Amino acid sequence: MKSRVFPGWYLVGAAHVLLTLIFGAAYSFGAFFVPIQDSFAVGRFSVASVFSLTAFIYYGAGVFSGALADRTSPRAVVGAGVVLLALGFFFSSYASGSLSLFIALFCSLVGLGVGLVYVPLVATVQRWFVIQRNQASGIALAGTGVGTFIGPVAAGLLMQHLSWESTLRIFALVIALVGLPMALLVRRSPQALGLLPDGARPGVGAPGPGVGTPQGMRLGEALGTARFWCYFVAIFLGSVGLFSALVHINPYARALGVSSAQANLFIGLIGVGNIVGRRFLGRLGDRIGAHRLLLVLTLILGGLNGLWLGAQTPVTLGLFALLFGLANGGCIALYPSVAAGWFGTANLGAILGALYVSVGVAALAGGSLGGLLFDLYQSYSATIALGALCALASAAFLQLAVRRNSSAPIHA
Repeated sequence: MKSRVFPGWYLVGAAHVLLTLIFGAAYSFGAFFVPIQDSFAVGRFSVASVFSLTAFIYYGAGVFSGALADRTSPRAVVGAGVVLLALGFFFSSYASGSLSLFIALFCSLVGLGVGLVYVPLVATVQRWFVIQRNQASGIALAGTGVGTFIGPVAAGLLMQHLSWESTLRIFALVIALVGLPMALLVRRSPQALGLLPDGARPGVGAPGPGVGTPQGMRLGEALGTARFWCYFVAIFLGSVGLFSALVHINPYARALGVSSAQANLFIGLIGVGNIVGRRFLGRLGDRIGAHRLLLVLTLILGGLNGLWLGAQTPVTLGLFALLFGLANGGCIALYPSVAAGWFGTANLGAILGALYVSVGVAALAGGSLGGLLFDLYQSYSATIALGALCALASAAFLQLAVRRNSSAPIHA
């Protein structure tokens, strides 16, 4: 008896697990922040720059990984990314004697590993759905929230008994053992199985016009539109505050007198909020419109940075982390859905890859600049204020992108 479950949901499940792995690994860096700083005896700018450069590489890598997956096999590209990510954690664990070597190994291998997984997965999920696209995208991308919670907490617990180097090796093993089987479940499109998006069959219950073959702009065409660049800037500005929080909330909490293990929980709370935001706000976007909800959530992010600025107790800091993660999770789940609606899905991997370069630049600004401002002023006030202003500016550019609609919507 054939299963009645649309195979696209298996892809969504695999994407959820893979994103949990890669971002659990990437965002666990906050838990390693103080041990690495102590090991190499450097300032916060130097340590924050490791995370920022890694994030810049993995979002920048999306330009070619998305295009490569569009033209070849998303399964192969994602599998290669899992291997590189595992190798990055493993090899960098043996570079504790040299900060330069650690940066070279961790940033390049982990950066490329995440970059080969993220954009191809996100773009592939968009191709499998039209009617339920925001919901499917939200479920898949909720894996980044789960990873944001599990990664730092697991690293903190392990480092209570093991060195940070041994913890990196355990992460490498888990990434390989779990990630490679999940990569085998990735398929390019429903058409490969004789289906249409959302489980329809050709000529029977198709979800809308133009779904038999993915349609949309080529990357060069998208780059020639004002809408693309307004959206690029909006995503960049909206992401600055996220990376400031992910990198610096741990040392911020420790300055309040919170223990190392408890400080990692604040990163985890951002992850918990992300899970809820990506899981449920994506579904809300199907009902009221993805770009409308994205605009509201971006404005909320600006206000939440004000809550962080006034957080002087663990309770208020925890409330900020949870609400901030929720709003950010909704934004991140909606970014690819909005792009798919505006530019189509035929070349969405390449287009998303180009758009996500903005997130890589935001990682440099939010992480490294946050550390530099702290080293200069011995306070995070300027860093937090910068995140708030960037969120408000992001909402303005998003509204500009909405208004740059000179043609009919592109069907997926």
